[in-house]
Amino acid sequence: MSARRLRGSSSLAGGTLAAVLLLVPGLAVAQAQSSQDPEDDEATEVEELVVTGSRIPQNEFTSPSPIQVLTTDRAQQRGISDTAQLLQSSTLAAGSPQVNAAISTAFVTDGGPGASTISLRGLGANRTLVLLNGRRAGPAGTRGGVSAFDLNVIPQSSIDRIDVLKDGASSIYGSDAVAGVVNLITQRSRDGAEFSTYASVPFEQGGEQYNISGTFGKSFDRGYLNVSADYYRQEALRAGDREDLICTNQFVFEPGTRTRADRIDPRTGQPQCTDLSWGQIYVYGPDFSGRAGRFQFDYDGNLGNFIPTRPTNPAVSAQYPNAPAGFYLVNYDIPSRAVTNNLSEYAYDATIIPEIERYTVFVDGAYELGGGVEAYAELLLNRRESRTDSYRQFWNYTYTNDFLDFYYGPGAGGDPLTGFSGLNLLSATPITDHFDSEQIVDYARVVLGLRGDIGGGFLDGWSWDIYGQYSRSDGDYSQDVILQDAVDSTSFKTSSCVGTNLPVSGRPCIDVDFTDPDFLAGRLTQAERDFLFDNETGNTLYEQTYVEGSLAGNLFELPAGPLGLAVGFHLRKDEINDTPGEITLANNSWGLSGAGITAGDEETKEVFAEAAIPLLVNAPFARSLDLSLSGRYTDTKTSGDASTYKIGLNWAINDAVRFRATHGTSFRAPALFELYLADQTSFIAQRSIDPCLNLATRVADGQISVTDPIYVNCTNPAGPGGGVSPTFTGGVVTATVVTGGGLGVLEPETSKSTVIGVVLTPPDSNLSLAIDYFDIEINDEVAVLGAAGILQACYLSENFPADPICNQFDRNPTSRSIDEVRDSYINISQQNNRGLDFTARWFGDYGWGTLTLDSQTTWTLEDVTATFADFTTDPRGNIGNPELVGNINATVSRGPWTAFWGFDWIGKQDNTADIIRLGGTPTQLIDGRLTEQKASAEFTGFHSVSLAYEFEGWTLSGGVANLFDERAPAASSARASVQGNSVFASQYTEAYYGRRGFVRFSKSF
Repeated sequence: MSARRLRGSSSLAGGTLAAVLLLVPGLAVAQAQSSQDPEDDEATEVEELVVTGSRIPQNEFTSPSPIQVLTTDRAQQRGISDTAQLLQSSTLAAGSPQVNAAISTAFVTDGGPGASTISLRGLGANRTLVLLNGRRAGPAGTRGGVSAFDLNVIPQSSIDRIDVLKDGASSIYGSDAVAGVVNLITQRSRDGAEFSTYASVPFEQGGEQYNISGTFGKSFDRGYLNVSADYYRQEALRAGDREDLICTNQFVFEPGTRTRADRIDPRTGQPQCTDLSWGQIYVYGPDFSGRAGRFQFDYDGNLGNFIPTRPTNPAVSAQYPNAPAGFYLVNYDIPSRAVTNNLSEYAYDATIIPEIERYTVFVDGAYELGGGVEAYAELLLNRRESRTDSYRQFWNYTYTNDFLDFYYGPGAGGDPLTGFSGLNLLSATPITDHFDSEQIVDYARVVLGLRGDIGGGFLDGWSWDIYGQYSRSDGDYSQDVILQDAVDSTSFKTSSCVGTNLPVSGRPCIDVDFTDPDFLAGRLTQAERDFLFDNETGNTLYEQTYVEGSLAGNLFELPAGPLGLAVGFHLRKDEINDTPGEITLANNSWGLSGAGITAGDEETKEVFAEAAIPLLVNAPFARSLDLSLSGRYTDTKTSGDASTYKIGLNWAINDAVRFRATHGTSFRAPALFELYLADQTSFIAQRSIDPCLNLATRVADGQISVTDPIYVNCTNPAGPGGGVSPTFTGGVVTATVVTGGGLGVLEPETSKSTVIGVVLTPPDSNLSLAIDYFDIEINDEVAVLGAAGILQACYLSENFPADPICNQFDRNPTSRSIDEVRDSYINISQQNNRGLDFTARWFGDYGWGTLTLDSQTTWTLEDVTATFADFTTDPRGNIGNPELVGNINATVSRGPWTAFWGFDWIGKQDNTADIIRLGGTPTQLIDGRLTEQKASAEFTGFHSVSLAYEFEGWTLSGGVANLFDERAPAASSARASVQGNSVFASQYTEAYYGRRGFVRFSKSF
């Protein structure tokens, strides 16, 4: 194969020497072999290859941009078989929340359930550009928030390595390359076949992973062909599979001690579970003198041993009626609080990590047509099938004098809820396991291109490349739903609904008894399930089509070397069409968002140029000094036009010391869903968003003072809705949240990125060290603040109540509750992210083998987001956003044997400072006792070990990941996102699996 074809097969932006990269894991390519003489003839031959971050053919160790390299060899040593897990465990991602299969199942995330994306520096997946062999890859996923590349579509078995460009590169690669670029580079130039199998099995049941893959490659005189196929299956990990993932506790302590102070459930003698409450009947009205009463059925026949049928205080007892047969009054006194139903049998089957199956075929090849022209193509076909199981509470409201008389007959004799009179509002909270979801996403991507060299004339020796790409993501998403009109049919009724049809779904109405104990426990009859429940399927289609062409080569010779130049164009069209299911379109799904059809397109036209200018060579204090310049002009249909640039300087003082620096700008047009998202209506609990509740109680408990901004602004009569009383405890149960796109309102984002680094390679030391300082500033960032964020920003604003953000919600002037929060996409002021990357590598040859040590660490110095209201947040150091993350790896190679030890660690995190800043304290009043909450996560590390042996084309490897069965840190449920009492964040996915063994067999033919 010619040198030209080898260069082309590595792609214009992805062709670093694989051998060098495998020897230097995690280091910037620019660090490798810096002592090599750039004037050496052999070095000049190597310079024809290009690196991620530039389109100009140049030597890999002259790049001014820092690059971290992740290899599949290292992934196999760590027991990782998934592209997303490999990327998200890198230090560039581990310091911030990431969207993986577990996180996208538990929360509403862009790309839908089961999607896995990469967000460098925590700046968002929309601001990290993913390339496949140096070419932009189209998004995949479900629901209206599709915009980022889903890492599920390319299996790790097809990948040779991953180059991560650690600075902004919009001027080189276009929009979205704000935080950096991830270049997935597939295996090339293979002659023969390889078959491999992989299994990862936790020592405890749940979360097993299996993979079978095969590859075949053939190189011939005029081209090459590579074919790979991959099957991957992950079994579901459920909450009941791990003791630390089931039964959330208050997890609080006696002040100043480590003695647990949780409320104790007398039935078990253990801290009370505080998961989703269920199976209770609430009554409000005259019989309760304005106070609410709760009844709970005695399912195990043991409840009466721990709680009286009525409060023991005679002065209070008269306010409460007798409980019906089999029910006990479980109000808000201490004995009642300890025995309420908060953990259903359905919780044990709830999915933590979903069941996933993936099927992938990847084909690429090239053929020399003659005359210096080569045709090439890529084809990627992928199907992802994922499933999650969950459960939920639902309720309705009914006036008891009508409801109970209808079901049980008039008068106390026929009414099991005896003692009621007048008009009482009754609410029941049954539970159901009818809350499962499934996703099937079919992804196809095809690339067709021509490339070649120019011989003769002014452009002699230049290369050109022109190609087209089309990608299509077609995803169906199914969801179990409860019909809103069916639940409503049992409310406020004065007679049977039998004989009528529901107004939206059209089903024949039946009478449902929400107070029946079996119904409350989720044991519904088939007739009730057929009446209340349904399943719907929506579809998301995302298509991306573009054509790109470039021309690159050396323009002329300068005293220090050739001046390289690359120019090109890019024409792209993106289209999205998300059509939710009919129930969601009709806004007839109880407790879930209603949504319309999200449809729209964007057209992008770009031209770009890049220059590599050698300034000095073999000069005093400058073995080499190179300048790189790039610029791009972008014109979009929806967001106007903009120009971006990047300047890089690479200064090798000598063989031991090299400085590098880049500064550039980026431009990101809003994603299609940020522009076109149809209004989605959802409901959120008042208590989770309103900072103005229970002010007087919080003052009495010492949590806030009357001079704190929260207290002052909430009680200000000039505030939204006329302000609230210090004794305000809340109005209605939920608030309406409306989220939609910002077409016609949103401005494009702009950003600046600066990276300054030093590389140390002391001669004859086998040591390489690199320190890079990065500073990224995004202006006019497109974001949704969240309902709670909007209210907090308003009530903590220095400009309260005139701050415009206070107009984003309505507080009812009568009830003082929050009626509606408008949380659509807006441009906020800016986000700043600064930090340091540390990289080190050392190797030594000994009689017993070669020892290689390498380490990477990222230290985030700042991660500040400012809204247009000058309200800033800095999650740095909070749970889920560690300031420090890193890893240490050791490899020993001796003949056919390779032994590995790795240690990935996550620094300490603490939410306390943020709690105090928002006017609170890390304390909780429990049954009249002031307790301390745990709002921190300890330093956590995961060890992995493995051993591999190669013989006669076979490779056998195995090991143990999370060797010491490290679990996620525990935290108080009131102060952190937890599953059970384990912190639930992407950094701790390895902990949810627990200790696991893995084995891999491969055979080359």
